Amino acid sequence: MWTSRKRDGRFIRRLVPAADGERPLRSLAAGLSRFAKYAVEEATRLSVERVEIPLARLPKKLDGLKIVHLSDVHHSPLTDLEHISSAVRLATSLEPDLVVFTGDFVSHQAKYIGPVAAVLGRLYSRFGSFACLGNHDHWTDPEAVAASLENNGIRVLINEGFRFTCEGGSFWFAGVDDYLAGRTDLEAALRGSFPDEMKLLLAHNPVIFRKAVRRGVDLTLSGHTHGGQIRFTEYQSRFLPRRRFAAGLHSRGGSHIYVTRGIGTVVVPIRFQCPPEISLLILRRSEWRAF
Repeated sequence: MWTSRKRDGRFIRRLVPAADGERPLRSLAAGLSRFAKYAVEEATRLSVERVEIPLARLPKKLDGLKIVHLSDVHHSPLTDLEHISSAVRLATSLEPDLVVFTGDFVSHQAKYIGPVAAVLGRLYSRFGSFACLGNHDHWTDPEAVAASLENNGIRVLINEGFRFTCEGGSFWFAGVDDYLAGRTDLEAALRGSFPDEMKLLLAHNPVIFRKAVRRGVDLTLSGHTHGGQIRFTEYQSRFLPRRRFAAGLHSRGGSHIYVTRGIGTVVVPIRFQCPPEISLLILRRSEWRAF
């Protein structure tokens, strides 16, 4: 810090150490600047999470089935098409057998629906793409979101299911509407399934998991949490809302849920210690079962 003082009729300037009270403020400002730069960059730093999931009721012929799971795309001023296109290219390079999207394709504005649906429709897999809706889709225009996805080759499952067959094996494939919108109907989504067949459920909000366990769902795929989006410490992450299912694989008995961190952002265009995620889920036949 520069100061001036008068000596022998002249002003003399000299550099003196900052006052003790200024040092922590300068350190804080520098720290915040570094944090902001890193957090903005991390929001576009895509991570592939490869996870094997053991499923007792998975048909033997489907052992090794590869599912790419994307969620919380949130196309908006905070998440642009370049970032989403990068995620689609990276996901396609994983050569998935199946692609699933678990909601929140846009944040609030309907003009973003068509462009994001067109980009996501380019994600190729052997057996197709399927989706459910999220709360932000409902807060925008759920009918338009569903229609745009369908027009781009992505089947939207809204409280419904069907028997998915490939490679000589099958399982019940279902999706529920959003929980926060008050539209979830798990019973309708499972109607028609056999008691002993494997069941895979798409549900934007992981809060459905307890009910899914009771209904014998083998695997639930969800998003919604963004993994916290900003996580300062592992200790602090324990206090996130829905902390039990903030991200990753969780199990209860013979039922599993995988919660992806998603690829977009909301509120602020940053992530910290929680990079955007493309989930590569590999289903494995397991001998252990609890149902």
